[in-house]
Amino acid sequence: MKRLLEIDTFRGLLLLIMVINHTPSPLREVTTQPLGFVSAAEAFVFVSAYLCGLIFSRKLKSSGLPELKRLARRRIRQIYLNHVLVLLFCFAVVGQLLGHQTPFYNMLHPYLERPTTAALSALLLLYQPPLLDILPMYLVFLLLTPLIISVAARVGWLPPVVTSLLLWLAAQYGLKEWIVSSFAGGWLVVDPGAFNLFSWQLLWISGLLLGNHLQQDPEHTALTLTKIPWPALAGLATFFFCWRWPWIPVSVDLGSHDWLLDKWQLGPLRLLNFFTLLYLVFWLGPHLAKALGWLKPLALLGRNMLPLFSLHICFSLLAIGFIELYELPDHWCYLILTLQLGVLLYLSLFLDRFSNNKSGDNAATPPLHG
Repeated sequence: MKRLLEIDTFRGLLLLIMVINHTPSPLREVTTQPLGFVSAAEAFVFVSAYLCGLIFSRKLKSSGLPELKRLARRRIRQIYLNHVLVLLFCFAVVGQLLGHQTPFYNMLHPYLERPTTAALSALLLLYQPPLLDILPMYLVFLLLTPLIISVAARVGWLPPVVTSLLLWLAAQYGLKEWIVSSFAGGWLVVDPGAFNLFSWQLLWISGLLLGNHLQQDPEHTALTLTKIPWPALAGLATFFFCWRWPWIPVSVDLGSHDWLLDKWQLGPLRLLNFFTLLYLVFWLGPHLAKALGWLKPLALLGRNMLPLFSLHICFSLLAIGFIELYELPDHWCYLILTLQLGVLLYLSLFLDRFSNNKSGDNAATPPLHG
């Protein structure tokens, strides 16, 4: 199975957007939710799940469930190792060396107040410092993926999808908050980050479903929603885009119902916006593939997504702290951002060359990078 160049390029673009969003500068006002009420995080999770669905379904069909579990365990170890290394940097550098400064203390005050307990809780994925909550979510979803894929292969996708929808609905009514509060006051530090796993699993299941569907029917590369004409979806996407940007005269006051667009809870209107854009992406697939062709250098970032994403978290924690600490002006923020992007691009070249020398094969199976 050859590498999916468009997917690599798209993942590289997502990493570029996340680096900008996680580094304070005026530029992130443009890259935060640029197409509506959808961020790079939703695409990040969905594309990761799509690749898992594509690869794991093929592995189950060709080698059986034991091989599928072995593949998942190997990937889980890789992601967990990256997460532990980032935690080590976070606690040793941001916490121990810089924690006496207010911005860095605010990032890691649970660790600085209870270092041993917080460190153990972080290793158990119960405590997730700022920006360190995406990889744990990825780990949990990946841990459950072999079970989901095998169940779907036996009984179809309806039970997993219905279960996923029920979990998402329960999340809107406070399932995560109830569980976290149940563990509050114990000896462990329970702070699972901003993302609500019970909501975001719906994106993961959707990505698995699509990846499995395209694995079963490789020639069928477009979604089929024949009952919804594309002009209606395009109009809906345009409405969300105009609503998102204040300089376009479209405004809707949700009053006390902001949860409908909430990112961390993955509110229903946000989901509608995401799936509308997803359908249009597939409908415009050939044209978008040509557009991504102009961004081929980003494929280097996408091919090495996991280590580069982990490194960018370390950079961003330092950047956020120092920019806030010294109240750096915009031109310094741009300089820091440019430096971070330059390091990531250079490292992507090194990793790509190292990978090619090690494998000797440029047409490898697409990796499960997030």
